[in-house]
Parts: sequence; structure tokens; C-alpha cells
Amino acid sequence: MQYAFWTHWEKITPLEKLAIKAINLAMKLIIKSVPAKALVAVYIKGSFVRREMKAGSDVDIVPIVTENKYEKSIFAVNCPEIYPAIVAPLSLWELKNNKLWAKNNTPRARPDRFVRKLKNFGLIYGKPLDILSFKVRAEKEALRALIKAFRKSFIPLYEKGKIGFSELVKETFWLVESEHEALGRKVPHSFKGISEIIKDKNHIAKDAYALRLHSTKDKTVRAKFIRKLRVYLGKLDKLI
Repeated sequence: MQYAFWTHWEKITPLEKLAIKAINLAMKLIIKSVPAKALVAVYIKGSFVRREMKAGSDVDIVPIVTENKYEKSIFAVNCPEIYPAIVAPLSLWELKNNKLWAKNNTPRARPDRFVRKLKNFGLIYGKPLDILSFKVRAEKEALRALIKAFRKSFIPLYEKGKIGFSELVKETFWLVESEHEALGRKVPHSFKGISEIIKDKNHIAKDAYALRLHSTKDKTVRAKFIRKLRVYLGKLDKLI
């Protein structure tokens, strides 16, 4: 591992200590899984980097490999021993073509979503990627795709019990972020930051942040959030 960006952090929490241990073990497995020349870089994204972890949070590790064929070996490092780390590689081909090559049972965003937020991620191995080398959709096109993903994937998968409510809440923050970007506004890439820039107390970002801080299994509360989310999606339709 070349870069441990968390070494300067103060007051590292027990959850973060567990995450760091998982990252170190996962990196050993990743490096062993493919030839050295095949591993371009490794990034960490998500709540660990933003220091917004809570119980149940994953540590998202994204190895970048030279060719699609190496992805299977890297996906295979996922195991209970590296909990709470989740390893999901991307290839240079995927980044350059903005298409996913590897099939997965859970929904995955198009590669340009990773590229767009690259500056917010932590590089822990290899050389930084050149963002200008990869395809990126226009902001409104990306928003359209995310709206469709909510209607066709996220909400139906939640209703079928295939993804958790917390995952749906998390994705709602990125939907709000995408809306602001489509309107040419800069927004912080964090749950707290997104909530704070919203002045409307009835905005769904406020509900999402409250549910992020205080999760609930109350079916009535969850159903109310889903209804409000559907209304919000309708409003977003008018932007694009």
C-alpha cells in the first residue's frame, strides 16, 4: 500500500479502526490476485473517506485494472474476513467506454459516475487516473439515468427486499446531488453537506439525513419516505 491518507486523521473511531484493518487485509488479497502490471490503481470511496461511517456502513474499495479479464480474480477476494470492505473493480476499458463489462447481482452505476467524483475519493495504491481520458455524460443525461435507475431498479429492488432501506436513503443523497449538478450548482459530496445546503425544511434531503442519523424499521415511516421520493422524481422529470 502506497498511500494511507487516514494517517493524519484525529480521533479515529472504533468503526474506522475496523475499516482500516479491513482495507489492509483486502489490499494484500488484491495485490496477490492479479499480476503487478495489471493493477493500475486502487481507490477508496464512500462514507469511510468522508468520515461519515455508521454501523453497517461498507468500505468501498475500487481497484483499477488494465483489462476486463482481471476483474473476476479481484471480485473473488470478497469474503467475510475483509468485512466491512467491499471490493468492486473497474477496468480501463470500462472507464474509457463508460460501460460495465462484469455482470453483478446488485445494481452498479455506470463508470462515469466514479470518474465524476474521483477527486472525492482516496487513492491508496498506484498512480492517479487522468479524468480527461474517460467518457463522461452531460449532467442532465446523468440525472435522467439516475431517475430511471430509481424507478426501474432501486425502488423495485427495495420493495422486493433485495436491497436495504438504508441503501435507498443513501442513493437519495446522490440523486439530490445530481439534480444540483444538472442545474449548474456546486454541492458538497457528503450526506451532511448536501443536507445543509438545502434550505427547504420539507425537502427530501432533510428526510434522508434524519433517516441516515436515526434509522428506523417503522413501515409507516419508510412508506412515507417512498411516497415522497416518488413525488420528488416527478418534480425532477420537469428539469430534464
